[in-house]
Amino acid sequence: MNLINNNDFLKNVAQHLNLFNTIAGGISETNVTIDKYRKGAVIQVWAASVSPESFKVMVHKNQLTIYSLLHSHDNEELTVPMFNRVFVIPPQVDISNIEAVYQDGRIQVRLPYHNAAIRPKEIEIKQL
Repeated sequence: MNLINNNDFLKNVAQHLNLFNTIAGGISETNVTIDKYRKGAVIQVWAASVSPESFKVMVHKNQLTIYSLLHSHDNEELTVPMFNRVFVIPPQVDISNIEAVYQDGRIQVRLPYHNAAIRPKEIEIKQL
């Protein structure tokens, strides 16, 4: 089989080359900052020219994963990972209330602390 005459093969190779050329041709490095506050923490992720739809935020057990995928315009099935970062969630974070917000060109993942982590609670000592 002569691959040069195979139009499907050439189209597939051209899509891959176009996607990889896009990666090498100007996407800047992703910037991550973590700010800690009294009531929680905020992870901010910014990447030039990456749309908010390309980012994904996943929580599994005590890990938070933030990643982005570059999608081909010609082939929806063709994606390339652009960024992947895994964070260990500390025990004081209320996992059920984690939220992700896109604001001012940044993905913000807000990690609120449990109330017990914010305000200490005195435990009564019982005598037996």
